[in-house]
Amino acid sequence: VLATALVAVGSLSALLLATGGGSSELPSRGFVGRAGSDARGIARPLASRALSRRGRTAASALATEVVAGAERSTAGLWGKLFDWVNSTGTDTSDFAVEVAPSDVAKGELGLVAKRDLEAGDILIWAPTSMLLSRGRAVERWPFAADLEDRVAIMMLLIYERCVLGESSEWATYWGGLPSFAGDVSGPSFLWEEDEWEWLAGSDGYPASIQMQNRVVDMWESVQPLMKERPEDFPPEAFTAENFFWAAGVVSSRAYGDDAEGSHLCIAPLVDFLNHKAGALQLTRFGNGIVAYAHKRYQKGDEVWVSYGGKNNAQILSQYGFVDENNQEEAVFLRVGEHLKIAEPHAAAKAALLAELLGDGRPAEAGIFRLARRPREWQAQLIPAVRILALGAEDTPPATVRELVPSQAFKLEGAAWRLLAEAMESREGEYPGTFQENRRQLDAGGLTERQALGLRLRLSERELLLLSRAHCLEQAELVAEAQARLEGA
Repeated sequence: VLATALVAVGSLSALLLATGGGSSELPSRGFVGRAGSDARGIARPLASRALSRRGRTAASALATEVVAGAERSTAGLWGKLFDWVNSTGTDTSDFAVEVAPSDVAKGELGLVAKRDLEAGDILIWAPTSMLLSRGRAVERWPFAADLEDRVAIMMLLIYERCVLGESSEWATYWGGLPSFAGDVSGPSFLWEEDEWEWLAGSDGYPASIQMQNRVVDMWESVQPLMKERPEDFPPEAFTAENFFWAAGVVSSRAYGDDAEGSHLCIAPLVDFLNHKAGALQLTRFGNGIVAYAHKRYQKGDEVWVSYGGKNNAQILSQYGFVDENNQEEAVFLRVGEHLKIAEPHAAAKAALLAELLGDGRPAEAGIFRLARRPREWQAQLIPAVRILALGAEDTPPATVRELVPSQAFKLEGAAWRLLAEAMESREGEYPGTFQENRRQLDAGGLTERQALGLRLRLSERELLLLSRAHCLEQAELVAEAQARLEGA
């Protein structure tokens, strides 16, 4: 049976296409802007401001229209869900988990082991018949075949929950979904503007704005269809508030066959699995989606899957939590902001940098991903800073390939120092110092969203500070090697 590893892409992964340095590590990820400026990549900040405010306060309206303010509870939830799955004819004999509160973030639910498990054991699975997908939307509305996957699923969610309600085949499943009305923090693109201020300086700030603007775009794109077919899309159910709620659900719970979201779907029960780097990704077989244990678990342990290699800005903006031990953490350095093309040899530097990027973009549009593990960024970022560090006494090479190996001591040391300065410049974009941010978080008294914003900033800043220390250490090693050679 053919199997495909699934990636938790959310509904809005197209917004996060990697524009940085031609990276092959995360081909569909990255952020194309920074806070508050069109020149930094935010094409339409707070587009349709009135609508976006309605979107971010969607939860309160949804709580009265749809869920009556109910908070999620595990009391009896697993029994109801289990009975529902059994009623579909699904073989549940190998289900090894049950729903329980998770400490991944306040109010979140997860899955815990019902018995001791070994690596490779099945955790849970969902048959194709249970999936919320564009295919199921097309079964109801053939014209939904013209909608992109994420929009079709969002419309299906609203119809099944807000129109059919208790008569929906997924009615039992609704009790496990968040309302984003204070029960969970939710993806940061649903936050209020004053809450976004706690993301200041981080890559999560522009990501949240871009994702919200994308939801506004999607909402506007379905207006002609909704006006043409009110019998299919009753206006009292298909409100902007409910549309934003559905966007939050799809963003935080949907899986696709790849990072672009091919064959996007929501797999009930399976979607309670939370993320941990290093766990296994879900697997799609012809008859459903399966989650396997990646290690040994004891009874009562929370079990995990991997949503794919994501930094914390992606995790918070799409899923609503921060992984403080995220080995996939990364930030971005931008040409023109942090990495300057300056004289001497400015024209030659730009040409060499464009060659290094290799994607047809001008050097000024270059963005480089700085990951936690230096081996992931040195192969491209070090040649870039060697280019930018070329001095008046240096002759620019004919091709960037000549700058891939280590260079003469003077140029090599200058390159490492230049990179350290770029990281210092990037770190300076956050409000306050790292120590002040840490004390503020430790002091408490913050809302969950405020604390998450601080945790994201601290995670990114720690990476920048550690990476800068590494660069300065390398520069010192170069200087010591040069001194030894000159003294020999």
